[in-house]
Amino acid sequence: MSRARISVLIATADRPELMEDCLAHVARAATSADEIIVLDQSRDAVSILRLPDDTGPVLRHLRCPRRGKSAALNVGVAEACGSLLAFTDDDCRVAPDWLEVMHHAFARSGAGVALTGRVLAGEAEPGAVRAPSLREDSEAREYRSPLYRDVLFGNNMALPAEALRRVGRFDESLGPGTRFPAAEDNDLGYRLLRAGIPIHYLPGMTVRHRSWRGASQQVDLFRAYGVGQGAFYGKHARAGDWHMLGRMAKNLWDGCRDAGGAAILGRAYDFRASISFSKGLLQGFFGAAVRGGNGRTAALQTEKP
Repeated sequence: MSRARISVLIATADRPELMEDCLAHVARAATSADEIIVLDQSRDAVSILRLPDDTGPVLRHLRCPRRGKSAALNVGVAEACGSLLAFTDDDCRVAPDWLEVMHHAFARSGAGVALTGRVLAGEAEPGAVRAPSLREDSEAREYRSPLYRDVLFGNNMALPAEALRRVGRFDESLGPGTRFPAAEDNDLGYRLLRAGIPIHYLPGMTVRHRSWRGASQQVDLFRAYGVGQGAFYGKHARAGDWHMLGRMAKNLWDGCRDAGGAAILGRAYDFRASISFSKGLLQGFFGAAVRGGNGRTAALQTEKP
């Protein structure tokens, strides 16, 4: 496979300092053949973002008035020039060889796969606790069918643009900025695997998730994670996918077990985080599966873009 062009997509909203730091790290990883697309949903006017080196990749800063990370990313998918699309979040720092690892992986495996990689916690910043949503495995893996856990990490993933034409773009009823504010990446990963598109986990494809939130903020984040995850399960269960009932039950069991263990050991933060996630899980599941959610949430998204 010849060296393909990669478009890097980053959604952001009202976090300019985080975005500028993220952009500086992506720019160091990018080559002159790559483009970086910032999908900006900030409420206030945002100054034009600039790369530290004008001779580097093309930077496209697009304003996206409609709220919702998935809606913003779908704008980026439609605008991207690259045949391969890479994604990270504005509170992450990609490794200097992030894009090179992708290039080599696609050259070995062809463009018919999706990639994801290690997500490590950054050093805790003043007043903050350790970042959530991490993947620290040191062994490469290949996934070809859905499991009882999610394997695609939205803050560290890459896939062919063609794959999104096959399975549909991001579900705009899921993800930050929506009623069900998480799991848009889990939903996409599930649809990729169901469509027969393998997901490769590469430990050498690394980002660091900045540890910048305080404990109370992070407890709220765990609730948001739970609401989105529950809605993801409920959406597919409502469409007749009984696998999702098993996943929902397992997640609830794990959450209650973790909360009980944290209570016994006196770990107040872990207890609050587990309870918050479990409550959110139930809220999201019944919101999507029983009441049908909002708009297209209840429908299995299979339409072509």
